[in-house]
Amino acid sequence: TQRSPGEPDEVVIKRLHPSFRNDPAYVKAFVDEAKLTVRLRNAHIVRTFRLFRAGPDYLMVQELVSGRTLGYMQELLIKAGAAMPPESACYIAWCILKALDYIHRAKVGENGATIVHRDVNPANVLLGVQGDVKLTDFGVAEVEGMIRGDSGALRGTLPYMSPEQVLGQAVDARTDLYAVGVILWELWAGRRLFTGDNEAQLMHQVRDARVPLLSTLSPDLPDYAARVARKALFADRARRFQTAAEFIKALEVLARRAGWPLTVEALQPLLGG
Repeated sequence: TQRSPGEPDEVVIKRLHPSFRNDPAYVKAFVDEAKLTVRLRNAHIVRTFRLFRAGPDYLMVQELVSGRTLGYMQELLIKAGAAMPPESACYIAWCILKALDYIHRAKVGENGATIVHRDVNPANVLLGVQGDVKLTDFGVAEVEGMIRGDSGALRGTLPYMSPEQVLGQAVDARTDLYAVGVILWELWAGRRLFTGDNEAQLMHQVRDARVPLLSTLSPDLPDYAARVARKALFADRARRFQTAAEFIKALEVLARRAGWPLTVEALQPLLGG
């Protein structure tokens, strides 16, 4: 197939699993994801170059990010009983929020509808070996007014869902911001936030949004950091950060007060530099 302009020599090919290619709902979701992500151009979002078919296969050509997922890194740290350096966690959250600020402002579709990612979680954040932080996997992203598939089904990753998402209520940009709050809390605490033994228990925990205070779990963390995490995780979305820009500003204030860099330099302890 023809390369698209600006497509590098090394790319990743994402394929719709053969067991789903005869299911119109899955095919539509895959094609919708490609059509959406091919229009997104941001330093903190994995680039999609094009969609094509090869025989019965549906394939997406995406940017290659050499590195690991944040989920993989987090798992290693938890197993080692170590917390991520707080400045690294702050920078990673800031990068994810930069991506979200871009997608929440991006107007797609004929009527300029808003995009909500709906599945911001550590497995969907890539950490490149050069210190890139990129959000990926828009497979359940929702474009306002274009709900795909069974609207009653829970779509997303349970421990990172917002209370309103678990309750099956309409979601908006604040759901994505809540997920960043969970990621940030976990990285600063060095543990998982919600750990139910089964799905029902986990759903109750997520719905109730009872969040232990970081000031007791990580006493060395600046007080302002604990306050930022707390604000991100209110069950009542009206009390949370209302926009990615507002959350970004809070992290910038925190970094300035704590003397943390909001650059790749913040990741040096993780990159072995």
